[in-house]
Amino acid sequence: MKKNRIALYLSAVLIGFSAVLPIAPQVVVAASSDASVIASITTAIEQKKPTFTLKMTKVQFSRVNALLASAAAKAEPYSRYTIDRIDTRATLTGSQASVRFTAVYLENKQQMEYVTAQAKAALKKIIKPGMSQEEKVKVIHDYIVKRFAYDESMTRYSAYQGLTKGTTVCQGYTLLGYRMLTLAGIDTRIVEGRAGGQSHAWNKVKVDGRWYNLDLTWDDPTPDRKNEVSYAYYLVNDELLSRDHTWTKKTVPAAVSDYRAQLAQKAKSSAKHRNMLAAIGGEITSTTASLQQKVIGAIEKQRESLTLIHDFGSFSPKTQLDRIMKACSNTVVKQVRYAYRTADNGTATLVFTFTY
Repeated sequence: MKKNRIALYLSAVLIGFSAVLPIAPQVVVAASSDASVIASITTAIEQKKPTFTLKMTKVQFSRVNALLASAAAKAEPYSRYTIDRIDTRATLTGSQASVRFTAVYLENKQQMEYVTAQAKAALKKIIKPGMSQEEKVKVIHDYIVKRFAYDESMTRYSAYQGLTKGTTVCQGYTLLGYRMLTLAGIDTRIVEGRAGGQSHAWNKVKVDGRWYNLDLTWDDPTPDRKNEVSYAYYLVNDELLSRDHTWTKKTVPAAVSDYRAQLAQKAKSSAKHRNMLAAIGGEITSTTASLQQKVIGAIEKQRESLTLIHDFGSFSPKTQLDRIMKACSNTVVKQVRYAYRTADNGTATLVFTFTY
């Protein structure tokens, strides 16, 4: 189901609003290099300092927005994406400037520490000894989707608000995902882009050496349905995600692998992987012929039901399903019922039930 999603309350390039105070008496101030100024701002952001003062040249102060943007880009991602705004005021003396920065954060230091503590506590409960990377990603994904509800008022932007109030927008989902995945030893990135006509954020994760997209927000049904989890945007590649998401691909690792196809290969000889594949809805069929083969195969085995994911793409579900029903009429089954829910990217979870 489509929903209004707002991602980033702050984009790093938008921070920094400058005002100049009256000129103070002449003082001698040692100018810092751009690199030093940027490093100092980055450290302050990561330490969640509400105010800090730096000395720089007047020329540097004229470029303070650019220096702020560079500093934010270098900051640890969780800290970067919990900045609300940073205001600057300067006292100018000749060619020098003493600049006071006032930062407002979506999460202060104590709140960020609370999120980390909650993430560690949750991981202790859901991560079992001997779990593989893909098993860890699955339980983290499910925990966050079940724990949060999407904030349709679009006023809560942080993981802290999600944990304490129960609702947040995609920035909160992505931040908690980043924190929990990182603590679990999973390499992850935060991706900025657009989806549904609005700014959006999601995670990229590296599982067994391959990168995938993980959109926790779009796997959470809206309106919220308690404990219901979708897997339409679970470990998908760039080709599939590009149907309804856009982003600057050169800034993040490429995701080119088909996770479900790889999992299906493992499932042929591993009960554990068969269970994992079934838990996320099974292998994705992409043609009417392959879908028909799955359905007829289930009837031949006299199964009572079949759940799978089919990629309708831009094609009409009714046209393809009518063909499937016609094929079923030539089998031993007496009655076939089906239901499906289509995601924004064209994939659908299909449930068939059979009466013999």
